[in-house]
Amino acid sequence: MALSTVVMLAATATLAPAAASSAFAPAGSGVAAALGDRVVRFSQESEQDSRAVLLVHGWLSTVLPASDGQRSYARSPFSRPVQWRDGSGAPVARGMTASLQERLEAQPGVAVYAFDYSANSAGWVGSNGSADNLAAAIRSIADSVHGPVDIVTHSMGGLALRYALRDDPGIAALIGEVVTVAAPSQGSDIANVAVDIAAAIRATMSTVPVLQNLVLPWIGAVCNNQLATDARGGCDLPPIIRTGIAALGPAGTALRAGSADIAGLPDWPAGLHVHAIAGSAVVTMPLPTGRIAEARLGDGLVAEDSALAGASETTVITCRTDLPPGTAGIGMVLSGQVAAPPFGGACGHDAIFSNLEVVDAVLAALRGPAPT
Repeated sequence: MALSTVVMLAATATLAPAAASSAFAPAGSGVAAALGDRVVRFSQESEQDSRAVLLVHGWLSTVLPASDGQRSYARSPFSRPVQWRDGSGAPVARGMTASLQERLEAQPGVAVYAFDYSANSAGWVGSNGSADNLAAAIRSIADSVHGPVDIVTHSMGGLALRYALRDDPGIAALIGEVVTVAAPSQGSDIANVAVDIAAAIRATMSTVPVLQNLVLPWIGAVCNNQLATDARGGCDLPPIIRTGIAALGPAGTALRAGSADIAGLPDWPAGLHVHAIAGSAVVTMPLPTGRIAEARLGDGLVAEDSALAGASETTVITCRTDLPPGTAGIGMVLSGQVAAPPFGGACGHDAIFSNLEVVDAVLAALRGPAPT
């Protein structure tokens, strides 16, 4: 990036949150309510006496549909068309591509809502005020439908719900089923790797002091400042660089496995039924010794154990790839023939709702635990 571009970014950076009206009032946790959070209603079903389902997105994400003329690097995980039949990676049958959101909207008697905190999703949900807004949203929806609210979360959205329950314990009585998908309850090892990569980049730039000490920190500060007020469209850099910089910001830092924020994550309240779903990509290859080497990749960002921690009930969606031995198997990986997280695949973190097996698991979990 040219230095002139950096200067332009710095000159146009938003140095404080823009004034915006919030539809929510703080729930009394002492944390200021985040500006820009909102509830979106997708279903045309009559609200009163409907069954409500609330969708909550994750880090650097959104539930808002793409709009003409509005830049957005984020994409709603819940509106992704189904692409794969199951963990095998086989394509879904024709006519079966409807997204999770579309399938929910098509159910009679179901009012579909979404909580969007994309303006603040680069921040840590334990301190950015969005948890208070989420609690207020749950209260408002429960009042509208005269009944409990089922909640489906993706990634950091599951952690936001934990903090909402901590800050406003009374909402537990308003919640029906909770389904978390790929929630990093024990943090993400990839977030730790991002820190190591950043350190390596700084070391590489050490021979050019102006880059190490001025330009790179400047770019990082400007980018994270823009993301702090618009995680959906802020920081106009290539996506991989944008995400890498965000990983060193507030939420990226908090999401590291072993961080103090993850260690202090609130427990789920007793009596609340939580069904956790995890993607688990497994790649195997025979060794010359006759043994089978196995790599368990989780969903590429969140390990299986992290996604399932603390839940009442769990489901693991496995995507298994058995490589041929020797150079043939290695060649399949290097040539991109194997789509495994974090580079893609039916169990990949960002695209996990494109797997019909995951969508079916969510819909089944919303029906509640099987009788014992």
